[in-house]
Amino acid sequence: MGGGKSYCGLLRHLRWVDDPQYRGYVVRKQQTSIMVAGGLFDEAYGLYKAFDPNVKPNKKAMTFTFSSGAVVAMGHCETNEDAEKWRGRQVSACMIDEATQLLEDHVLVILSRLRSKAKMVPNLFLTCNPSPDSFVRRWIDWWLIPKGEENAGRADPKKDGKVRWFIRQNNEMIWGDSREELLETYGSHVLPLSLQFISATIYDNPPLIKSNPGYLANLQGLKRVKQERDLWGNWDIREDASGFFKLDWLGEPVNPFDLDIVQWCRAWDIAGSLPSEVLPNPDWTAGVLIGKTKTGLYVIQDVVRFRARFGEVIQRMVQVGKEDPEGTHIIIPQEPGQAGKAAGQMMIKEFLSEGLYARMRSTNKSKVLRFMPLASAAEAGLVRYVHGDWNDTFFSELEAFDGSRSKKDDQVDAAADSFITLAQKMIIPNFTAALKAANLTKPNLFTQ
Repeated sequence: MGGGKSYCGLLRHLRWVDDPQYRGYVVRKQQTSIMVAGGLFDEAYGLYKAFDPNVKPNKKAMTFTFSSGAVVAMGHCETNEDAEKWRGRQVSACMIDEATQLLEDHVLVILSRLRSKAKMVPNLFLTCNPSPDSFVRRWIDWWLIPKGEENAGRADPKKDGKVRWFIRQNNEMIWGDSREELLETYGSHVLPLSLQFISATIYDNPPLIKSNPGYLANLQGLKRVKQERDLWGNWDIREDASGFFKLDWLGEPVNPFDLDIVQWCRAWDIAGSLPSEVLPNPDWTAGVLIGKTKTGLYVIQDVVRFRARFGEVIQRMVQVGKEDPEGTHIIIPQEPGQAGKAAGQMMIKEFLSEGLYARMRSTNKSKVLRFMPLASAAEAGLVRYVHGDWNDTFFSELEAFDGSRSKKDDQVDAAADSFITLAQKMIIPNFTAALKAANLTKPNLFTQ
């Protein structure tokens, strides 16, 4: 806080307003925060008037028209409908203020609108305060001091301001140190984009400290967690009391081959939509595999997460089932109503046809009540996990879960159902061994 981010973002538009074709934007999640007294519109008015005395502000339209004909407009993007309105716009440059408050898919929609007749390179710039659960945290991971080192989560001064390049494939960012590196690896048909991260603290803003020394004193007087975040810009720090789950409870990763696991269960949380301009951030299909040892220890072994249409969802679930340990119990969520039961039965038939065995589990309890047994066991030291590329995404979701509807909880639900199934021993018998003994390796239980 106090680094002057929003002021610099407004100032940046002035690089190009001498070009009559320039169309700049300033975006926040909610419009009220733009037009409130002393907000972005008021601050922009004083700044732009000083630069161009003839600039014409329009509060109703939330625009500034400069003498050249260039326009800087302000707006918001809170819902999918708001994001849809960006389609067809030509954006020379856009500043998204407090970008961590927006959904990643909404930011990507705005990014896709970067095109301009102005003589400049269209660009997007984000201002934000640290948030460990935001998509921005993933975007800037390389620029931060890694876990395990002193001041982990703060900006790394050795990397601050350096430019990196990325492409997006299957909704993931693939990084390179140069544009040429990505072109050489992925072919000349890809279109790499560059990203630069510049950190700022109040110590980068001497005029503010001089004019308002009490602001710095207030930041220095914060409690440890808030001071680390608001004064030093730490992206990994969390409030101690937030959420129901803490990764620290699980200790260090374990080797599952060192444990005597006697039961396996993979539970699924199912969705069936792909990202679109109408629905840019749909739910995920998630499957969590947990093992239980003879001594009653639970080990989170693997997490699968993907987006696909319903026809492909069951195919991918079956494929995962074939790769899981032999005898793994598969849990399908049973949504309320006859339609939910019928959908579950259809999926179970698909598993049976492949020699896999699944059962339905009701989802009529609240998400918090379903998750609390896993959280309680983890706090008691009864849960461990295996190192994998799924760790960060999975545990970030679990730590952020607070029961609200505003956060994704697909992996939370799958983990909760997998754990409680093992804990309560609500599992189907191990038919696999019996069928093998009878030489029925791929049975059809409806005829045999």
